[in-house]
Amino acid sequence: MTAALPRAFRWFWAGETVSGFGSWITLIALQVIVVDHLHAGTVGLGWLSAARWLPYLLFGLVLGALIDRVRRRPVMIGSDLVRALLLCAIPALWFADLLGLGTLILLVALLGTATLVNDSASQAFLPRLVVRSGLQPAHARIDGTNAAAETAGPALGGALLALISAPLAVLINVSTFLFSAIVVALIRVEEPRLPQAGTETSAPSPTRPLRPQPRQSPQPSQRRLGHEVMGGLRWVYASRALRDLAVWTHVWFAGQAILASVTAAYFLRDVGLDTTSFGIVMGGSGLGGIAGALSSGAVGRRAGTGRTVILAHICSAVGVLVLISAGLAAHGGSGNGRSTAASAIILFTGMFLHGFGIGLSNSHEMAYRQSITSDRFQARTNTTMRSINRAVIVIVSPLAGFLAAATGAEFALVLAAAIFALTAIGLWFSPFRTVRLGP
Repeated sequence: MTAALPRAFRWFWAGETVSGFGSWITLIALQVIVVDHLHAGTVGLGWLSAARWLPYLLFGLVLGALIDRVRRRPVMIGSDLVRALLLCAIPALWFADLLGLGTLILLVALLGTATLVNDSASQAFLPRLVVRSGLQPAHARIDGTNAAAETAGPALGGALLALISAPLAVLINVSTFLFSAIVVALIRVEEPRLPQAGTETSAPSPTRPLRPQPRQSPQPSQRRLGHEVMGGLRWVYASRALRDLAVWTHVWFAGQAILASVTAAYFLRDVGLDTTSFGIVMGGSGLGGIAGALSSGAVGRRAGTGRTVILAHICSAVGVLVLISAGLAAHGGSGNGRSTAASAIILFTGMFLHGFGIGLSNSHEMAYRQSITSDRFQARTNTTMRSINRAVIVIVSPLAGFLAAATGAEFALVLAAAIFALTAIGLWFSPFRTVRLGP
């Protein structure tokens, strides 16, 4: 089916895939720099994680509105070049013995801002490359290679760090960002003329709404940034076509934040995995993501877009319940190698199911919201939802840590499973359940 997608998308896909592998290598290298070179420990790792996501909270809504004002392809090329330049600064400062934790955190925050710009522009650029009926297959292919990068990228990074130092390893990502900039520059696509000042409407009508709705007439207004940001917020949360999916996606991210906050301690401390088994178990999510992305098209054609997303969230809930059963099996076992191996298999299965759910749902969610959103609101829609999702992670993650410390990791996992199930129930009783995207 890849051949059915246009050549421009295949160039775009290649750039996204290569830069995705490089980004995972960089993440591993940065963590090693913090721990082994800067000796900053868990405190440094916490600041590193905060620096990665903080730009989404601070600038997401504004950058989305700004990107909707300009052509997306030059933004993608420019942000890739900026990311490559920022990464070059890490080994340069290291060789000059000027790389400290504060400097590294600042570079990571700037890198996160450039990544936010690139992600927003690329997500808004994709609907210009493929027709509406091709959005889901296109996203499924991107999801599959992203899951492969999530699975293989850390392993490649670990092997690379055995050969060269961590500050030098980030140069691999420099080459991948340069490759991405080159292939995007090779794409030939006519981007639509930008709206002139005074023609911006407050919110778009859905391209294909759940129910017939009258189109809003353009209302003359000054093209002010605050109005454009509010226009994006109104489109996401005031339109029934998108509001249900947006709200329940935020709820899903609360469950995901809980899961991510407790899994390492649960696997290593409560179940008793060694670090090798821990790495293998965590790889189950990536393999599940690949399987989910590969099957998303067939499941969507049979069940429809809405029901496929609901089924995916049920898979995540079941996967977390499987994780809980591994802890029960470990507590009931004799603590020998055989029981630990059985627990690892159960944990791998649970992570695979959760990853399968993510891979199954993401392409359908992205295709749906892009297909009903007008071109001039694509970047704002993407950054609005991502910013709120990241805000949920920032707020819920520390609360989940305190909850697990007070009640145990098993209770936190039960809560995560309940949230995933609640997301499925909420979408089932919304009009989104009946959505079916077709040619």
